[in-house]
Amino acid sequence: MSINRIQSAKVSKIRRLNPIVARNPVPAVASPGTDSNVKIHYIMKSKSKDLKKKVADKNASLERVISKNEKIKETVKQAANELTSVNEILKQGKDVKIPVQIIKEAITQNKEVELKVAKAAGDLHQVNSELAKEVAERLAIETELSDMKDDLADVRDDLSKSQAKEEESRKSALHDALTGLPNRLLFEERLDHGLIQAKRHGWKLAVLFMDIDNFKDINDSYGHDLGDKVLLEVAKRLQSATRREDTVSRWGGDEFVCLLLGVKQEADVVRPAESIVKRISEAFTFKGTVLSIKVSIGIAIYPADGETADILFKNADTAMYKAKGTERRVVLFRDSVLTDEIGG
Repeated sequence: MSINRIQSAKVSKIRRLNPIVARNPVPAVASPGTDSNVKIHYIMKSKSKDLKKKVADKNASLERVISKNEKIKETVKQAANELTSVNEILKQGKDVKIPVQIIKEAITQNKEVELKVAKAAGDLHQVNSELAKEVAERLAIETELSDMKDDLADVRDDLSKSQAKEEESRKSALHDALTGLPNRLLFEERLDHGLIQAKRHGWKLAVLFMDIDNFKDINDSYGHDLGDKVLLEVAKRLQSATRREDTVSRWGGDEFVCLLLGVKQEADVVRPAESIVKRISEAFTFKGTVLSIKVSIGIAIYPADGETADILFKNADTAMYKAKGTERRVVLFRDSVLTDEIGG
């Protein structure tokens, strides 16, 4: 059974336990995870109010029963005192001659006491019945509350598992399966956000487009398994050569891109790019196979080299192809344009 179906079953059970929830539909919301959160919150809130009212009612009922019991005690105490008085009079009759009228009054009083005791016994029986009912209802509330706590704990556990799966699915949708780096979708989201902030505050940012030189030869010569290991190592080195606030992404195949924020001058971009080239060029050793990898990097800086994501990507890609075969292997888009103009 799926987690969502289990959650639905749990919520249905809680609805059966709580008539207030059953009578009032849970508001509809957007996502399954949020919907479950709202249901749990709504049920807990409704159930809490319902149980508080029941407890208040039970407390009031118990107070009434206790009050009745106190009255019965007073009645029995009064009857006992009266019966003692009657017995005293009757005892005196053995030794002293008591007027007939007083004896008659004592007998009448005795009968009245008997009636009071009989009524007290009846009242006590009623009080005991009510008390038994109150205790049974209190036990029912406690059982209901215990069941509710167990079911809510199960729902929260199921919800945690569901949220973990949703988070895992979200991460898979936004990250490269091989390297774990942000994928194209997440990179574009961050670039769009960066452009909004840059336009608002007058900041600069840079897009670096990187390509592993002759990567196809590595796959053809050593196989795709080794090629994947090269990509993983390149991803690792790229992350170590950039700041935490920068975004490194696998664009596809042997291409990577990097978003640098807070750029103030060209040197803020060129230095990290040259550091990346140097870091990547360090020898790779895989099970005795030593490889020397080179990357070429093209750079486009906002706003000078483009004010939209598409133009920045296009210009960074153009500069990257210009970088191939050069000694530095790093080319700014504006430099590539100047080279073309001079060559033309």
